[in-house]
Amino acid sequence: MTAIDVLIAGAGPTGLILACDLARRGIRCRVIDRAAGPQAGGRGFGLKPRTLEIMDDLGVADRIAAIALDHTPIRFHLGHTELFELRVPPAAPTPRRPYPNLLSLPQWRTESVLRDRLTELGGQVEFDCELVDFDQDANGVSATLRRGGAVETMRAAWLVGADGGRSTVRRRLGIAFRGRTEDDARALLADVTVHGLADPAAVHLWMGAEGLLVIRPGSDGRCQVVAALAPQDDDAPELDTLRHLVTARSGRADIELTDPTWISVWRYNLRMAERYRVGRVLLAGDAAHVHSPFGAYGMNTGIGDAYNLGWKLAHTVRGADPELLDTYWAERAPIARKILADSDRRFAAATPPPFIRPLVALALKPLLRRAQIRDRADYPAYRTGPLGVEDTARGRGPAVGDSAPDCPLPDGTTLFAHLRGTHFTALVCDAAAPAAEGLEVIEIPPSTALSAHRTFRPRSGSIILIRPDGHIGLITTDPDAVRTYLGRCGLSVAGDNDSQ
Repeated sequence: MTAIDVLIAGAGPTGLILACDLARRGIRCRVIDRAAGPQAGGRGFGLKPRTLEIMDDLGVADRIAAIALDHTPIRFHLGHTELFELRVPPAAPTPRRPYPNLLSLPQWRTESVLRDRLTELGGQVEFDCELVDFDQDANGVSATLRRGGAVETMRAAWLVGADGGRSTVRRRLGIAFRGRTEDDARALLADVTVHGLADPAAVHLWMGAEGLLVIRPGSDGRCQVVAALAPQDDDAPELDTLRHLVTARSGRADIELTDPTWISVWRYNLRMAERYRVGRVLLAGDAAHVHSPFGAYGMNTGIGDAYNLGWKLAHTVRGADPELLDTYWAERAPIARKILADSDRRFAAATPPPFIRPLVALALKPLLRRAQIRDRADYPAYRTGPLGVEDTARGRGPAVGDSAPDCPLPDGTTLFAHLRGTHFTALVCDAAAPAAEGLEVIEIPPSTALSAHRTFRPRSGSIILIRPDGHIGLITTDPDAVRTYLGRCGLSVAGDNDSQ
């Protein structure tokens, strides 16, 4: 029976981010997926600024930026009539936020970049490998895998279910997936080549009485087409069905769809698992929460789950108290609840009753503009989480729980360059941080207006402790508070024998 540290079920963006994070920490893990090979189809598209910061830490932000689209214009139509075009100029990078814009990239291409990175880190995805069953005890998880006709039994210290909305792991655990499904809210989705659009580089959106139609350009010359289905419409995932819907929704017979690589039926689900952990088994991504596609939340939220979980799981494998993993639910569940509510509101706004859709169209331009700008500022914070220590020493800068912004450092480098990796980081202002394995200390004396001191505005004598996932965990003037915090996370701190 093969023994490893972590078994990850599911090789989508969530599972791949987690695998990359664990691999660079030297954690032995396997990533399995029951699909025969890499998934086709656009599915998720938008990569938000915070996600791009995560990609930067993992060493792939430049690769993503090189192949993604940004500031794509949106053309809104009612039949042949184009009502308006929305262009939101991209925000300029700043020393605090080097990735200020949402980028558009089909999910399969994001997954390809992450698989390549996993290979560089010494890992791989095992396709055509299905998790059939598992049991757990106090020391680990025994899993049964099936690859083709062969069955394998293996042992892992921990199991993470990143296996989607129909998660085998969640169902096997008996965790309730609370929420609702709206059977009448369906759509056909496909990746195809589209001919006949006047501006193929724009997103084209029709919202007439017959239903919603979206044609979104991909980064590879193809498009994703989303066509809402009326209750009476056939939902056969066939190209001819989609062609008919495009003609009916757009009022045009000259839009041609060819060469489909993927076509599927989407149904509206708004659900969240009642917990993310049972013993040595955890959930992440769509296995833990599903919602509407409005707001570009799906892929980004799963990536955020994995990035929050990765360092905690690695520290637990290496001896930290398993209660550290309880902070994963405490920090990520409020984010998921907020996202479910917001994506549901956006879905309702985009799919009003048929008889008022032409009227809603007139108010859509300012609504879309505000949403695009707001999505750029989507930086989840853990201000009320159990790992956020009261920041009584906080100055006028970011608070405990916020993601640390980038900034120039006195040595000519940037903070993000130092945050890349698997360690904690302490910014000290006229203070001394305790020595600890896995802790990098950076002095930020008062300096120029562009310095770290200007960005974080710390009080004299303060220590700002940044977690491995880039969030501020502690702001204090007490070095013993730093020792306690690091010891809780499993780090060995000099002068503190109780932190082993």
